[in-house]
Amino acid sequence: ANAIYRHNHPGTVHWQRNITGITAKEINNLRPDILLMSPPCQPHTRQGKRQDKQDPRSEALQHILNLIPQIQSLKYVLLENVQGFESSEARSDFIRTLKDNGFQVCEFLINPTQIGIPNSRLRYYGLGRRSSQSLGLPENLQEDFSILKVSLVALQNSFIVGKLEKFLQKDVNEEYLLSDKILLKYNKILDIVTSGSERSCCFTKAYGQYFEGTGSVLQQCGDLDAAYARIQPLENEDNEILETLASLKLRLFTGLEIAKLLGFPASFDFPEESSRKQQYRTLGNSLNVNVVAILIHFLLLS
Repeated sequence: ANAIYRHNHPGTVHWQRNITGITAKEINNLRPDILLMSPPCQPHTRQGKRQDKQDPRSEALQHILNLIPQIQSLKYVLLENVQGFESSEARSDFIRTLKDNGFQVCEFLINPTQIGIPNSRLRYYGLGRRSSQSLGLPENLQEDFSILKVSLVALQNSFIVGKLEKFLQKDVNEEYLLSDKILLKYNKILDIVTSGSERSCCFTKAYGQYFEGTGSVLQQCGDLDAAYARIQPLENEDNEILETLASLKLRLFTGLEIAKLLGFPASFDFPEESSRKQQYRTLGNSLNVNVVAILIHFLLLS
C-alpha cells in the first residue's frame, strides 16, 4: 500500500511509521486542519472475533483519539470503517472525544449503490466539525444520502454511474480467466455479473484467492441460465461441466477495473512490481473515493 501510494503521489510527504509512535508535537508541526482516517476494521468485522477495543489493532485509533485534544489547529475529522463499527466501544470513544473537544458530529451508514455506482461497499462514516455554534446536524445515524443532496449534486459529474461496461478494460489478458480447478470447486457459489449489470459485490482483500463473498466475477459471453441448467444434473462429469462453463468465459475483474469502481482517478496506476495479489489486497482494504468526496464536501460546507 505504501509503495502504491508513493508511486501515485511522488511529491507528497509520506511517513511509513507505526501510528502509535507519532507524537502531538510532530502533528502540530504540520498544523493540520482536517484529519481523515480509516483505522483497522478487523476488530469490528462480522466475520472476525469482534474484540473491539481489546483487539491490539485498535491501539492506533485510541492513540489518535488521545492526541486530538492537543491538536488545536484541527477543524474537521472524517473516519471510515466497516458496518458494525457503529455499535462498538471504539465508536463511543470516537464520538465522545470529538464532542468533548468542541466538534459537532454526524454519522452515516451508506452504500455507493444508493447513488448509482454499481459496486456495493456499505460503510460507516463518522464526521466531526469544530464549531461553537449549532450546525443543525442530525444526531441519529443517517442510512442514505438525503442530507447530502447539495454535495451530491455539486459532485455528480465527477463520478460514473450505471452499468459495469463503463468500468471495464478492453482486451484483458486471459490469465484473468477462472481456472478449471476454480470452476469445478466454486461454480455453485460464484457471484456472476455481466457488462450490462448495474451491481457487483464488495471486493475484499481475499479476492482471487477465495470465491465466496469476496467479490463478483465477470461473464463475458454465453447464456448463464442455460449453462447452469445443463450442468445441474451432472455429477462426476468434470469434462462436460468444464466445457459448458468455459463457454461463459468467466474472469476476475482486474485491479484497475476495481479501482475505477472505487472512484480512483484515470491517472491512478499500480507500480510495475506490484503483483495481482498485492493489488487485490490493497483494493480490498480501500474505500470508495466518490462517497468520501461527497462527505468531505458536506463536511466543509455544512
